[in-house]
Amino acid sequence: MISTPALRARHLDSNVALQQAIVDALGAEAEGPEAAFRAHAAAGACLAALHTALVRWAEEDGRPHLPELIGQALAAAFGDGAVGR
Repeated sequence: MISTPALRARHLDSNVALQQAIVDALGAEAEGPEAAFRAHAAAGACLAALHTALVRWAEEDGRPHLPELIGQALAAAFGDGAVGR
């Protein structure tokens, strides 16, 4: 997916839509522009961490334990204390 431009573009479009859906579900935009900004940043960072874990998992033919990879990616982005272990 990452090496095919059309699929990569579709993935990016899906991520943008998912990020907005998360912000909408949190109701952050109703709380004002600063809350919406923080929600967009947090959702984007979480989705980027998830994407990074999924790419690693795919590169290694699904051998690593995906939940562990996701935890590692979130810890890399937010610090070790951000993920319960």
